Amino acid sequence: MNTTDQDKRPEEPAPGKTPSRTFGHIRPRQQRNLFYRIFRENIGIKVLSLVIAIVLFAMVRTERGNEAEIEIPVQLTNISEDLIFVGEMPAKIKVLVRYKWSRPKRENQPQPYKVDLRGFETGKVFVFDSEVIRTSLDTEGISIVSIYPPEFTVEVEPNIERTIKVRLNMVGQAERGYDVVVEDARAVPDVIRVRGAKSALKDIDFFATYPIDISRFRADVILDSVPVQKPPSKFIQMDTESVRVEIPVREISGQKTMPDVEINVRNCPEGYVCTVTPPTTSVEIEGPLPSIFKIENGQENLEVFVDAAMFDSRVERHQGIKLGCARPVGLRCTETPKSVQLTIQRGRAETQP
Repeated sequence: MNTTDQDKRPEEPAPGKTPSRTFGHIRPRQQRNLFYRIFRENIGIKVLSLVIAIVLFAMVRTERGNEAEIEIPVQLTNISEDLIFVGEMPAKIKVLVRYKWSRPKRENQPQPYKVDLRGFETGKVFVFDSEVIRTSLDTEGISIVSIYPPEFTVEVEPNIERTIKVRLNMVGQAERGYDVVVEDARAVPDVIRVRGAKSALKDIDFFATYPIDISRFRADVILDSVPVQKPPSKFIQMDTESVRVEIPVREISGQKTMPDVEINVRNCPEGYVCTVTPPTTSVEIEGPLPSIFKIENGQENLEVFVDAAMFDSRVERHQGIKLGCARPVGLRCTETPKSVQLTIQRGRAETQP
């Protein structure tokens, strides 16, 4: 059955109704036009803009990446001998540099930044000069980005000189029997010349040595290098920081009475029996106390005796025999009684079994 032209006509809307629109056949065409305008219209300008953006991005990334931090020591120069710097100057500064061609070599130690304080007074601010730093680095195409710290406050004081006495700092107690003569001890030198800031020296009356323990001294002592206690201020310079110390030590003299000391008989002839009457004596010891203490402690011996070899063995009794006293060097003995009776008798024959 053939379709007529009348059959192909679209249906007309009924009277009084608004016809509905159909966009299905328009949307694909609009999308194609949108993509065309994005990718095809002004293609040359768009490509050029993209290239420029990429180049600028690469330049910024490269510029930021060519940076390095360098530490530069700081050195104080050209300050008058009559003045001393007492402020807080950094020992080194950190410099952030940017370079275009050659990177600064890390192994090359940069020259110190010399701080010239000529013309500066207390309270003024010294600013580190970036141009001086750039020139000292001696690298082409380099620029200074930042300096830390960028500045510091100048503080100076009069630099004065004084002579200050040394005081010996002796601690502990002398050993029993010894006298450490503190009042005769001395330091060599007994004064120290110092130079420094006026405020740092004004309250110093003396320099004390580090503690010296006198409890171990038994004879005269010479200590070649005893350090003195240096004040905490870093603005003081001393001619010497140690002294030689000479300390005299003496033994104290005294006496001790020892009662009932047994009297020994030396060199009694063979075959004889030797006795003394009385058998004991009282002995007064006089001299250095350390030696007396050694006798008391059994470290040294004290012997009271008579020597039978000096007398005729044929005589049985010997009256008024003076006693001998063997004692440590430096001690004196006084015996009571001072003499005894020595009896020398033949020994009795042993009974045969």
